[in-house]
Amino acid sequence: MMIPTIKTAPTLFAALTATALLVFQPSPASARTTLQLDNGNVLSFSDGSIDMVTGSGELFDVSVVEYGEEVARAEYVRIDATGNLGQADWFVNELVADNLEAVEEGIFIGRAELRDIAMGMLAMDDEMVDYEQYLTPGTSVLLENIGMADEEALFSVDRVASLPFGFDLLNDGQQIVTNAGIEVDGFTMMPLDGSAAGSDPMFQKLAERGITDVGMDLKIASGVRLAGDSMTMFYGIEAAMRDLTEIRFNVALSMAQVSYSQLVPMLSSPEDNGAALLGLSGAVSLDAAEIVIDDRGLLDILFEIAAEEEGVSDGDMRTMARMVLASALQGTFPENAANLLPPIEALISQGGELQVLAQPGMPVPLSSSLGFMMLPDMAIQQLGITVTHMP
Repeated sequence: MMIPTIKTAPTLFAALTATALLVFQPSPASARTTLQLDNGNVLSFSDGSIDMVTGSGELFDVSVVEYGEEVARAEYVRIDATGNLGQADWFVNELVADNLEAVEEGIFIGRAELRDIAMGMLAMDDEMVDYEQYLTPGTSVLLENIGMADEEALFSVDRVASLPFGFDLLNDGQQIVTNAGIEVDGFTMMPLDGSAAGSDPMFQKLAERGITDVGMDLKIASGVRLAGDSMTMFYGIEAAMRDLTEIRFNVALSMAQVSYSQLVPMLSSPEDNGAALLGLSGAVSLDAAEIVIDDRGLLDILFEIAAEEEGVSDGDMRTMARMVLASALQGTFPENAANLLPPIEALISQGGELQVLAQPGMPVPLSSSLGFMMLPDMAIQQLGITVTHMP
């Protein structure tokens, strides 16, 4: 499974991956220990120790200075690692930091935990990577109590955590990730008084309802099930704007293992990328899909804002929306508009939950999408699409 890997990391962690140590000396005046690193950074701490080979150690009151300016600080850092610090064999068993702050970016992290990551290889790889090379079933990433700010708003996140990783082998012996994902809990945005964000119509409508900030949660998960010579891939997204709406998307795709082994590695090669995408469109089939929109008041706010901008009533705005929707559906799906329209109109009128399901009788190749664009009603039939509404 190929995904782009995020390379940016807090400056404090980046300093610890330096490839060589030039100076390691205590500073009598400040009673701090100073490490001059070959990447130009200076790492200092008031107490603790660090292994010069592996980077393992426990440090207190840590600071990173770059060209005379402090760029990061942490109250506490503990590292348990093997291999050679900053080299390809550097493997972090555990890295923990408390009250970490990236000074220039204005980002604060109350607690950061990284476990079982081949950090040396990850830091040296600039390409799209097979991230199973750097992870293990014990790999985990946890960030808690994150805070940041700009001129418009304050942002905070209660928790960002990786979901448990799982691995398995294809029939040809290739290792793939069978479970992965991330959860973001308690993302909150609070506009500052007098800012452009604070005067935005959306936030004004929220304030009228007693909601002073926007809170969101997000979960992204993927999985793979192997059976015989085939494999089924599952992808899911759950996003919630607290007290306002929730959206869920799930899809199941299938393909032959041999096609996966041949085509997916080609995606990381620019000269082979186009051929790989074309091959995947024929090799991958849709097994099932689901989209669920659970509106708990967001549509009311959006229609109120639109009505005020158009100078009409909220009821008139909803009527116009239903008319535009009916015309669009009739023009696109003339044979199925009568079945599709009522549940969508109910969502516009009442809110509630709208569910769109695709349950084809047999897997449908993604290459069929070109034909579906030319004959949309055929897509409704072959994909087994149903649309339902619940108050």
